[in-house]
Formats: sequence, C-alpha cells, structure tokens
Amino acid sequence: MPPRSPSGYELRFGPELTSIVRILLIANGTIFVLQFLTQMLFKMHFLEGLFALSPAAVMGGSVWQLITYSFLHVDFFHLLFNMLALWMFGSELESTWGGKPFLKFYLFASIMGGVVTLIASISGFPQGIVMGASGGIFGLLVAYAIMWPNREILFMMIFPLRAKFFVMILMLMIVFAQGGRAAHMAHLGGAIAGFILMKLYTGWKDNSSKGSSWSLSRYLQKRRFQRYQEEMYNRENAKKRVDDLLEKISREGMNSLSRSEKKFLNDASQKYFNE
Repeated sequence: MPPRSPSGYELRFGPELTSIVRILLIANGTIFVLQFLTQMLFKMHFLEGLFALSPAAVMGGSVWQLITYSFLHVDFFHLLFNMLALWMFGSELESTWGGKPFLKFYLFASIMGGVVTLIASISGFPQGIVMGASGGIFGLLVAYAIMWPNREILFMMIFPLRAKFFVMILMLMIVFAQGGRAAHMAHLGGAIAGFILMKLYTGWKDNSSKGSSWSLSRYLQKRRFQRYQEEMYNRENAKKRVDDLLEKISREGMNSLSRSEKKFLNDASQKYFNE
C-alpha cells in the first residue's frame, strides 16, 4: 500500500505498469526509433509526411492522420514527457476502468485533439504539422484530476501537491517542453474530450465502485429505453387531454375549441391514434 500523509491523502511514487499502457509505451517508443533511423540513416521524413497531422492532407483524404499523429514525436524530450505522464496517470486509470474502456478513452481524446486542430485550421488559424501523444495525455490528466482531485502526489519527488494542482503544473510543463512547436489545439481538444467523457458518461467514474465499465451498446440501450418511456408518457398524457377535449365538444360543440386545441386534436390523432 502506498504511504499516506498525516492529512490522510495518499502519497504515490509511481503506479504499477498496466497492460494497455505498456503496449502504448512500446508502440510510441518503437515508432520514435523508426523516425530516428529514417531521418539519420536515410535523411528522410517518410513517417512524418505520411502519418503526422497535416490539416491540408486530412482535407485531401488522409483522415487516418487524425489518430496516427499521436504516435509520432518531435524529439526525445517530447516523447519522454508524454510517456512519463502516460505511465503515471494512465496506469492508475486503466487499473480503475479496465483495459478496453481505458483504450477507448485514450484514443477518443487523441482523435479529438486532431479534430480540434483541424477545426482551428479551417477557421483560419494555421496549425502546421502536428505530432505527439499530448491530445490523449491531456484527456487522461483531466480524467485523473476529476477522479481523484485531492489525492496527493510528490512533485519532483519532494513537494506533496493535490492531484488537481499537480495536473495543472504538468500540463504547463508538457506545453512548454515543446517550445514554439507546441500543438496547443491538440492539447485543448484532448482536454475537452476528457472533460466531456467524465461529465457525460458516469460509467467512467462509477467503474471503481461498481465493478463495471461504460460501453457504447449499454449507453445506446439505455437511451432507447428512456425514449420509449418518454413516448409512453407523452401518449398517456395525450390520451387524457384528448378525452377532456372530446368531452368539451360533447357539452359545448366544436366551435368551443380554441385554435390551439383544434391543432392538438389533429396532431394527436395523426401521431397517436391513427396507427
């Protein structure tokens, strides 16, 4: 068990490496080595030209770049910062959610980073060529800060900080580690994706206590059931109001109805009683 501070907050020196995070680390590291070899030995930027995110190329049909850009990196320190954050925060989230939900979350945040970059470019804000896992990483950072905002983490292995403040600092470090080449729109897109998923789909947060994970099929099934309930409720209320209006007609005649009441009768008869 990790040690705890006198205030009761958990202190963490680093989580156990989980399976999906390990695969992502290996994939990013391997691709970076291939980038290095093609640049140093063959003086080529083949991988970057094909897989880095170029808004113009995406608009021309290279839509795969909206995800493949997240497996390329500008230099070693760019890779190092992103992979450290992936290990530190991704392993904890994967342990809580499970491998498949974690991978869905990470890839969605990465894609949203690419999509926001593309939207910014179309809107007249040039983005250049974008590379790096920061879109997915920023999604994970937001998720971690929402899941455990008051958990204490040792900053620089010395200063205990609550997770919400640690994440803010780490975000700034990742941005400035890339200097003028920082893909700020990808960062923003990943952070937005993380926030949306954490706020809209409670299954991501409830997984730790309920032992279940969010899935698209269960969400769609739930939405269909909710729509069915709403339809039954509307049908029941419509029937009651139609009965009231018919009773009014029997007492006072058709001319006693207002224009809105006549319209309601007509709409209700077509929607609910003409099947």
